[in-house]
Amino acid sequence: MGKGELTVAHRRGGDAERAPRASVVMTVYTDQRFLDAAVNSILTQEFDDLELIIVDDGTGQDAVFQELARRDPRIRLIINPTNLGTAAAANRGIEAARGEIILRLDADDVAEPTHVGRLVAALDEDSELGLVGHAVTLIDEADRVVGAQRMPETDLEIRWTILFHNPFYHSTIAYRRGCFEAAGRYRIDELVSQDHYLWFDMLPLCRARNLAEPLTRYRLNALGLTATNAANARNRTHPIRQASWARLGLTYDLYDDAFAQDLTRFIRGQVIAVDRRAAAYSKLLGVLKAFLAASRPFRRTEDAVAARQLTHGIIARMLANPPPGLTGKLRVCHLCWPLDWRAATGAATKRLAIRLKAWLPKTGG
Repeated sequence: MGKGELTVAHRRGGDAERAPRASVVMTVYTDQRFLDAAVNSILTQEFDDLELIIVDDGTGQDAVFQELARRDPRIRLIINPTNLGTAAAANRGIEAARGEIILRLDADDVAEPTHVGRLVAALDEDSELGLVGHAVTLIDEADRVVGAQRMPETDLEIRWTILFHNPFYHSTIAYRRGCFEAAGRYRIDELVSQDHYLWFDMLPLCRARNLAEPLTRYRLNALGLTATNAANARNRTHPIRQASWARLGLTYDLYDDAFAQDLTRFIRGQVIAVDRRAAAYSKLLGVLKAFLAASRPFRRTEDAVAARQLTHGIIARMLANPPPGLTGKLRVCHLCWPLDWRAATGAATKRLAIRLKAWLPKTGG
């Protein structure tokens, strides 16, 4: 087989012509320490109407990949003569894929046995859903579980989250080929953040969702693409947020990484340092007000419920973890009042009652 050619993959039962329901695309370059585990996690999926497209992105190790291909007839190889980069390599793999549902898995991550089946089922259940992912289990390089990360689940939560950071883990994703093509594929000039830009390009074209189950073990890999390009990482994706905020009539100004990380921490369910809360809460509530007032594509009745839940959750957490001092606490109540006047009024009354109770003994009242 010549360089750049595709191996012929035969379906189980000898049906080489029938297209599989799903195509999993994996690109590989220098770090191959976890490749076997990643490949095996796809070959052992409970849902087996799939193919695995492995793109050797210029590693020069043909023998390694030919050996992989011999493991299972559902594996198909693409050998790039030179390194094209992750985005271009992925585009090439998807061009060769035969399934109408495309899934991605990085070569250092592990898909749980129900990963493909659950994602395919989610897309089958909703014709407007074009992009779906899920929560993740975090593992280290020794396969030890070190944490978990919940992801925004509803379409509305995802559109809210992308105003601040990436709402998906790449290895959790499945999407419809038609949406991928309509979005213009991966931007090959984005060598690291091509996935983030793809979600931004796809969201005007379909609904999106994250499943609550952690169906991928995402590896914290010191040699991975994200870790080795961590310096000034947010600078690569400022244009996404600039455009997203502009659609809301806002001017994007989150160029201070420390401040932006405060907002990201809060959105991910973490608590912001007390002395940094006032500025962070003010910014979040201002953006939330504009976001809720804006029009969104593929809007449904259920989105109103999601909007109320999002708003209530944000305000409840802010009022439960307020800035320091009575003035700071009342300021947050004032900012929350237009969005949830009952919660804001209740919190303000409680804070004033606490202060009054502390003051009365001192005055002999």
